[in-house]
Amino acid sequence: MDIIESIYRFFGWGIINIDKILLLLLISGALLLGCKKTKAGKRCILWGCLGFAFFATVPVGVWMIEHLENRFPPMTAFPQGAKGVIFLGGSFDPLTSHARKETAYNLTAGKFIRFVQLAKGHPPLQLVCTGTPFEAEAAKKELCAFGIDPSPILFEAGSKNTHQNASMTAALIHPRPQDKWILVTSAFNMPRAVALFRKAGFNVIPCPVDYHTPGHYELWFFAPLSLNLQGWETASREWLGMVINYIMRRSDAIWAGVEL
Repeated sequence: MDIIESIYRFFGWGIINIDKILLLLLISGALLLGCKKTKAGKRCILWGCLGFAFFATVPVGVWMIEHLENRFPPMTAFPQGAKGVIFLGGSFDPLTSHARKETAYNLTAGKFIRFVQLAKGHPPLQLVCTGTPFEAEAAKKELCAFGIDPSPILFEAGSKNTHQNASMTAALIHPRPQDKWILVTSAFNMPRAVALFRKAGFNVIPCPVDYHTPGHYELWFFAPLSLNLQGWETASREWLGMVINYIMRRSDAIWAGVEL
């Protein structure tokens, strides 16, 4: 299993960070031309330019994000019989927060806001926050700012990825099959998260938030290059993660969906 994960990390980096690979091709081409390696230099520059042109005109990254976000419907009504809510960390920017001495949110702040809404609207629920030690401290601080006492909330603060979020949270609360747990995370992350939490023993009710696409497919030619590349990076990480988790038996499905 360690070999599989090492292979994934080696080759997955190049797939996820396609913009860095294309930039490396351009730089390599320029260096080769400077060293009089004209043929090889032209090839590198050609492939680099073609790659950037493709992502600047075909919104494949945006389409991939939309497909992930559309996998689970929004939670429009509060589910009856829910035992608690699990907030999947990642809403805070640690680098900026430490530098500014002030909690800084990132583009996935919406899931923390939804968690706060559920906490204030349904106080009997068991609330769980899972993430890094920094995220636990930031969540406690922000919950106090919203007027919520963090002391009854369970904090799992030892996980570094979604697989550990699921396994360590299961070890913390020991879920039973009949207990329903609302899982709050970004919509694009929900398919991978649901598969991992189900494998860990949770009866999951998905609550996807933080949508970043309109949800319908359009042929947006000349889409912003930066937006398309960012979408590719985010979506390819999710897709590769789902495949690897299935291969490593961390989940029972590559493409988790709504259970009927």
